[in-house]
Amino acid sequence: MHIAVKALIGIVLLFIIASIGMAAVGFCPPAGPWPQPPWCSAPGGQPGLSSIPFPQQPFYGEAPAARTGTPMTVPVEMAVPATLDGVTFSLNGMDFPMERARDYYYRVPGVEIVSGDHLQYMITAGEKKTAGVTTDLNVNTTLRDGLLWADSPVLTKPGFEKGHVIMDAGGMIITPLRQDRLGNTYDAMAEDGGEWFSYDYYWTYGDYTKPEILDEALLIPDHTTADDLAKMAGQVHAKGMKFFLLTELEWNLLPGEREGLEWDEFFKKLNEKWDRGGAFDDEMGRRLTENPDDPEVQAYWDRWFEQFTPFMLTSAEIAEKNNIEMLSLGKQVNGAMNVNNEKRWRELIRKVRAVYHGKLTQTLYCEEYTTFSGAKEMPWADELDYITIYYYNTFSDKESPKVDEIAASMEDFNRKQFDQLYAKYNKPLIFILPFQSRDHAARQDWFEPLASSPTVGQDLMGQADLYEAFGRSTFDEPWLAGVYTWGYWIEPGFNPQYSFEKSSSVRNKPASLVVRKWFAGVNDGYG
Repeated sequence: MHIAVKALIGIVLLFIIASIGMAAVGFCPPAGPWPQPPWCSAPGGQPGLSSIPFPQQPFYGEAPAARTGTPMTVPVEMAVPATLDGVTFSLNGMDFPMERARDYYYRVPGVEIVSGDHLQYMITAGEKKTAGVTTDLNVNTTLRDGLLWADSPVLTKPGFEKGHVIMDAGGMIITPLRQDRLGNTYDAMAEDGGEWFSYDYYWTYGDYTKPEILDEALLIPDHTTADDLAKMAGQVHAKGMKFFLLTELEWNLLPGEREGLEWDEFFKKLNEKWDRGGAFDDEMGRRLTENPDDPEVQAYWDRWFEQFTPFMLTSAEIAEKNNIEMLSLGKQVNGAMNVNNEKRWRELIRKVRAVYHGKLTQTLYCEEYTTFSGAKEMPWADELDYITIYYYNTFSDKESPKVDEIAASMEDFNRKQFDQLYAKYNKPLIFILPFQSRDHAARQDWFEPLASSPTVGQDLMGQADLYEAFGRSTFDEPWLAGVYTWGYWIEPGFNPQYSFEKSSSVRNKPASLVVRKWFAGVNDGYG
């Protein structure tokens, strides 16, 4: 008996030691019928064990604090309003000429500082200069900022929303949320000018031909629950930020479709299912347009709204209970956005308004062929507070177009698309910008950042150019009521297992400093 007990204790100790070792190095066991540990959680992956107190691995790229008094040499990167003058970085009374990456983006290869010492810096260019900034740096990392000239004009837009949408990555967001590990991401968003936080809350189609819409949290243990959103909202509000809850339907791999798949194979099958589901959704929308009296088509859309309504009411109840300031009634529900569904949408909005008393919007997928002329798309928009644009237009087919070329393309879309939309419905527009740091960035070809993408190249300044062009072309439009970056990642570094260094996340990329600069140029009345 004693031998058996000792053997059992030995096995338990061996399991604990092995688990600690796996967590320390981030090792993930092969896919199989067993659950994966929490650090291996993936969107739609095996159930996470976030309730088990495994040691928490640092986020990839987190720099350790340097001991106070440690000498350091750090690079400097700064975004400023465009100038052709020579630019100088002044630090604690010493001047450093800056290298031009763009007329709005400048660098110094390295400056000598001491960890923990107060740093006072400013930027000058000809007769222009920024306000002085006082800070300290206790990690050996780049000194980064996005600044205006002291005499730069500031736009007054009361209520303007400056925000970031956290990456939609299923359990890879929810597991660290449950472990109270998203605080540094909220702080990074605020440092990058964010006053609003946004999260994309998914339910999934089951059999999309019926259609059938399912709560993912009832199917996949590491997917978003009402308690998760309540915790997230509490954390966001504690940071002094406001919360915009996006909602979206997806075509996820269900239990029975996902088991045993390798990482890239999972995303290949997932994207194939999205393609099939999206094509079916578009087909049913087309049939509703061409044959609105077809009983089969009407039955499909009756059933769709019957299934979609619980998702929206659940979201509305969560938002109301947790003082979430804005709610989107769907994102990329393209087939349903049809004038022949007007009565159905108005009934749904009435039900949501009875539950939720914050701001309402809908998020429209937009590309260069989208037309907002006439009222056929969404005449029920008169019952919304905002219209939100998920901005996937192609701005250029060139590999590296100049900023002014991109800005001219965006200006053209402002006149042809968004002026018309605003004139028709008189609703302010909010933009979600999915600009990627990839090759041919202005073409906006999508790829899966959670998978390895060896055929996709990186172009950090290409992403920054898109944000700079958007600022120049669109920030002063009278209908612009807010801007969010899309896909803000939870790690400060770029783990080679994924492709976030090429994705839409702006975190720790040149684009983030461009965003800071343009956000600083809008007085929203909150401060």
